[in-house]
Amino acid sequence: MNKAEKIRIILADAQPVFREGIKSILTSKGNPYIIREAGNTRELSPVLISFKPDILILDYNPTFFEHAQLHSILSLIPSCKVIIISSQKKKRHILRSLELNVHCYLTKESPKTDIQKAIGAALHGEKFFCTFIVDILLEDRKRPPEPAAVIPPDLTNGLTGREIEIIRLVASGKANKEIADELHLSPHTIHTHRRNIMKKLQLHSAVELYSFAVKNGMI
Repeated sequence: MNKAEKIRIILADAQPVFREGIKSILTSKGNPYIIREAGNTRELSPVLISFKPDILILDYNPTFFEHAQLHSILSLIPSCKVIIISSQKKKRHILRSLELNVHCYLTKESPKTDIQKAIGAALHGEKFFCTFIVDILLEDRKRPPEPAAVIPPDLTNGLTGREIEIIRLVASGKANKEIADELHLSPHTIHTHRRNIMKKLQLHSAVELYSFAVKNGMI
C-alpha cells in the first residue's frame, strides 16, 4: 500500500463506548486512518460494500453480527483483513469466528499496543493472535491422547481410513512433516492426502477441517 494512501478501517461493535475507545487509540498518534462505524449487521453490510475497507475490526457477536451474512459479504471483498477484538472466550465460538478469514485475534483485555501491532500485521498479510487465543487453539496438544472415536459411515464423505487418520492428526495441531514422520510417509504424500481431503469435503482452510473433525467426533 502506498504510504500516501489513507487506510480505511471499519469499527464494528454493538457498544458505542467500545468503538469510541478503539477510535481514540487509533487516532491518538495521527495515523492515516479513515474510520467508519457499525453497531450491527444491518449497519455494517452497506458500509462494507460502499467503503471497501482495508481492515474490519470486529467484535464477533452473532447476536448483533449475523455470521452467514458477514461471510457472504466479506467473500466479495477479499482484500479486507479482519481483526477480531472480542470478549468471547469459548473455543467453539472462536473457531466459528475464524471462518471469516481472520488475520488477527485479540481479546478486550489485550493491551492497547496490540491493536497497532495487529493492524500492522494485517496490512502486511501476516497473522497476529494474542497469547490467550493461541493457548485456546493449542490446548488439545497439551492433553494426553484419547482413544479414537468411531466415525459413522455417512459422515466420512468417501474418505479412506488413511485420510481419516490424517484429519485426526491435522486437527490435533500437527504439521505435515510431523504427520509424515509419524506415518512413515513423505511430506509430499501428506500434502497430496490433505489436498484430496479438502476436495472431498469441499473445505477451504485448516480451520474448517478442524471444525469438521470436532463436529464429527474425530478428535
